[in-house]
Formats: sequence, C-alpha cells, structure tokens
Amino acid sequence: MKGNIVIVTTLSLIAFMTMCLSVNSYDHGFLSGLPAKSADTKRQQDKFVIFIFSDGLKTQYMNAKPILDKYGFKATFDVICNYVGKKEGYMNWKEIKTLNKEGHEIGSHSMNHVHLKQLSKKSIEYEVGNSKKCLNAHGIKVTSFEYPFSEGSDDKSIVSIVAKYYDFATRGNDPLMFLRCDGMMKYGQKDCKTLTDNGTPTYANKYAIRNWSHDFEKVQNSYSDAQALRKFIDVVESQSKYNKDGIKAIPIIMYHGIGENKNDSATDIDLFEKEMKYLHDKKFKVITISDFGYNKKNNYLFVKDIKRIEEPTANVTSNVTTPAPAPTANVTSNVTTPAPAPTANVTSNVTTPAPAPEENPILEILKKLFGLGK
Repeated sequence: MKGNIVIVTTLSLIAFMTMCLSVNSYDHGFLSGLPAKSADTKRQQDKFVIFIFSDGLKTQYMNAKPILDKYGFKATFDVICNYVGKKEGYMNWKEIKTLNKEGHEIGSHSMNHVHLKQLSKKSIEYEVGNSKKCLNAHGIKVTSFEYPFSEGSDDKSIVSIVAKYYDFATRGNDPLMFLRCDGMMKYGQKDCKTLTDNGTPTYANKYAIRNWSHDFEKVQNSYSDAQALRKFIDVVESQSKYNKDGIKAIPIIMYHGIGENKNDSATDIDLFEKEMKYLHDKKFKVITISDFGYNKKNNYLFVKDIKRIEEPTANVTSNVTTPAPAPTANVTSNVTTPAPAPTANVTSNVTTPAPAPEENPILEILKKLFGLGK
C-alpha cells in the first residue's frame, strides 16, 4: 500500500515538473503562452488635446505658464505682433522668446488684430505676411496663423494669402476638430480639401482648423466655474467615441485672459488649475498645432507622433528595400559570410559544434528516485 502511495505521489510530482520544466519543447517555458498587451491598442486609446492662448496677453505668461509648467504641458501662443511690448496687458518679446525657448509654439495672430474682410488685398498681405516676418525677425519660427475674430477662412482670396505663408490656420468655434474634416455632418465633407469643386473654401481644412473658445462660451451661457469645468470635461472626453480605431478627432481649446478680474471672458486661475489637473490625472497627451502633419495625397490631417496609425498609406507595399533583406541574400555564393555553409546539414563525423543530447531533468529525478542508470 505504501508503495502505491509513493508511486502515485511520484507520478504527480513528475506531472507537475513536466509542465513547469518542458524545456525540450518550448524556448520560454509555459509562461510564453500568456498574451502580451498590444502597444498599438494602447496607442489607440490615447486622448489628445491642444491649447491655443490667443492674443499674447500678459496674464497668460504670469498665470497660465506656471500651471502649464507644473504639469509639463506645452501650448500654442498666438501673438499680435504690433501689440508685443507696446500695448498694456500684452507680453513683451523677452516673455515670448522664453515661451518659445521652453518648447511652446508661437503662432501669428496678425499685425494689428483687424477684420481682414474689411481690408484691401494689399492690407491683408501686410497683416498676414508681415506678422510672420515680424516673428521671424525675432528668431521665432512660425507655421500657424489664427484669424482675427475667426473671420476670413470662408474667403478664397484671404485663404490664398494665408496659404502663402503658413502650413495651418485656426478659427472657432467647434468642440472637436475632425482630422479628416468629415465630422461636421451638415457640411458633407469627406476630406480636408481647402476648396470645393466650385472653388469656394470648405468649412474645415488645414486653413480652417476648428477650435473651441472655452472662455467665451462660459460668458455666453453665464456658467459658474463648476459648470464651466463640467462643460470642459464633456468636451475633452467627447473625442473617445470617435477614436476607437485611431485618432480621428481632437479638441482644440482656446483661452484668452487667465485670472483677469476686469475681463469677463477671462478664465479664473483656480478653474484653469482644475482643468489642467484633470487632463494630467486622466493622462491626456497635450500637443500643439505644429504637431499636425498633412497628407497631401489623401487630404487629411494627422498627429505626427502617431503617423503609423493615422496614415493608411503606411501599410501600402513599397519598392523601398530598407530594412528588407537584399535580394542576393538567398543566392548561392562562394563568399564565406556569416550565412550557414551549405554543408551545415550534411552528415559528418565532426563532433563540434553539434551539441550533446540535452539532459532531461525529469529523467535525472527518476534516476535518483529509483536508482536507474547506475
């Protein structure tokens, strides 16, 4: 009876050890079968947001920047060139250069913040083109333009001038920017072409990127700070239902004054802090307008860092040979490169470097238990 118990116990032990030590059949043991988390799946679950600080106001530097710094966020600051260091309540060049040096994007908001539709073509050229030259003269590279009063993106002559100087242009007022410009259903867009077939500007395109004026909506609807925070959260989270298979929509939030008591459209510092904390705690990725790329062939925007997900052309078969192996890799050659010699599989009496039969740990245990192989 005791002998049977010993045999059963031994066999159970052997079965367990066989499962754990099946080194002869698997390279990585039984744990190798566990599924790994997909990096692409995680990528697709990322949530993005862009901040635009309009006008280049002093309170943006004094009150918003320290909070942005606290959470490691970067933003796009659109400045009015002739206001810099000249008009009360606006940043000076030292402050703007500091923002730029620290990784924030500086965008153009014209020379004098005027209604472009009321100007001559020559004056539009000055407001749009010279504002870029002005920023360049101070060592600032600029790629985006913000229309004053959100006016002009529906005017072909204005858009054509903007397109001469900038890669992108922004205007209000929509909670989400759809990167394929197909989310504004009533406009019937399927891509981000700048002009329709009849030559008129489309509603959304790379020169009419839609942003959401958070502070103006607060004033318009007489929101309390608590209501404004709730609305903010609703807007930034609204992208989730569109972004299940990649980033298709991004909220672009516009701010003006931060903590200006005399300005009704200003965002309270405490509210701004709560909004940034929410984004940080929920692990949003904060980017800038300059992080956009544009697919000219298929006419849509994408976020540069996740181009591999957003661009279907990335999966198209290409004739580029890197990093694919050279076609000569499989050709028979007399060159003695690290590739195995054709005699590698031929029977030989040479015992090196052929490995000796591996010891089976189960067999070794059996030998010890039953005195085998002595």
